[in-house]
Amino acid sequence: MGFLFCLCLSLSPQEPPDHWFAEDKVKHFFTSFAATTISASGAGMLGLDARAAAYAGAGAAGALGLWKEVRDSRVPGATASIKDLVWDGAGIAAGTAVMLQVR
Repeated sequence: MGFLFCLCLSLSPQEPPDHWFAEDKVKHFFTSFAATTISASGAGMLGLDARAAAYAGAGAAGALGLWKEVRDSRVPGATASIKDLVWDGAGIAAGTAVMLQVR
């Protein structure tokens, strides 16, 4: 009986591996980049200087990425990923660097 139980556990669906380089990570990078630049542009339209607007955009994108991973940790079938957060951070850094060059 124990053998059958172990066999059933081994046949249960496995989560796909969380690779560092995958389509999902590209989406995280570019979504975070876009969220940073769009939020920074909006902050600039509200009157913030370029530097403050860039950092406000970074904060907004960071909050969005963190919220997504917290949500993934609570939704059945979804998994939170530190690797996703790293790629979010890379997109935020790139977006912030671009926005700091905008005058």
